[in-house]
This record gives sequence, structure tokens and C-alpha cells, in this order.
Amino acid sequence: MLNKSLKTQETLSKYFTIVDKTATVRLNFDTFSELIDQNWGDDSVERLNGTLSEKLSEAFHLIPRKYEIKVDIYIRDYGDYTPEEAECIIKDNIRLFIHALLLERNRKRRMGWSLLGGGVVLLLFSYFLNETSLPAIFFDVMNISGTLLVWEAADITLIERGEDAKRARQYINKLKGIRLLQG
Repeated sequence: MLNKSLKTQETLSKYFTIVDKTATVRLNFDTFSELIDQNWGDDSVERLNGTLSEKLSEAFHLIPRKYEIKVDIYIRDYGDYTPEEAECIIKDNIRLFIHALLLERNRKRRMGWSLLGGGVVLLLFSYFLNETSLPAIFFDVMNISGTLLVWEAADITLIERGEDAKRARQYINKLKGIRLLQG
């Protein structure tokens, strides 16, 4: 186990700066405007394009849970933005990203409960259809449909929602800081 842990840390230290239980991710960009989605928002709000979130998601997948993550973003030219404005824009967009993850989690919860309710209703109908003199095909179709809905509800509520919750928790708990630096 210790040997595996040392190999993991050795591999990670080639790509990230590792100090104690903190991995520092260094991202380099020529201009801050290459991070901005020009087609979104107005003068009062700036929305980042997917570049930074893709890089952060990749780092979260590569770095094990036991490490906290600090992100150093080196930008050569801030253009029309001050470093403080750029940092505020990035932090606001990360909050929006976490908010979107939580909204998706709630949407899946509602969908899962709806599917579970529909599945239970179909299973109950199939049970009562089995007691009637209708052809067995009606019972079979209702029974299979109800079972599929219950399984799909279990998948959504237990597996997919769990993954979304884990992802949101990782961003909230593991991301310990973002620094913008002149690069």
C-alpha cells in the first residue's frame, strides 16, 4: 500500500507541485480574454467559456481525493481587466458552476421520484390485471414497464445523483484557492 502511495505521489509530482496534502495546479494563458465567452452576458456580467472548467475538471479527475487543490492561473496579458476583476469573474463563475451542479442534482432527484412513483403505479396495475380475465400480455407489459421505471429511478437517485453530489462536494471541499498571477 505504501509503495502504491509513493508511486502515485511521484507520478503526480511530475505534473503538479505537491506539498503535504495539497496539489497546486498551474495553468498558463496568454490573455484573460481567451477565457471569456464573448457571446454571453453584458457589461455587468462576464461568463467564462469552457476552457478553464475543462482544465479544472481534468485536474479533479487526476488528483486523488486525499489532496486539496490550489490553482495558480498565470495570465500574461489581462487586457481590459484588472487582476482583481479577473479573479472576481473566475470566482463568480466557479460559484455558478457549483450552483449548476446542485440544480442538476435536484432535477435528477425529482425525476427519480417521479419515475419511482410511475413504476410503482404500473406494478400495482399489473398485479390487479393479473387477477382479471384479460390476456396475459397486458399483465406482462405493465409488469415489465413498471420494473424498468423502478430500476431507472434507482439508477438516477442512487448512482447518478451520488456522482453529482460527489462532484459538487469535491469542488466545495477540495478547491482551496485560486490565485491569479502575472505570467
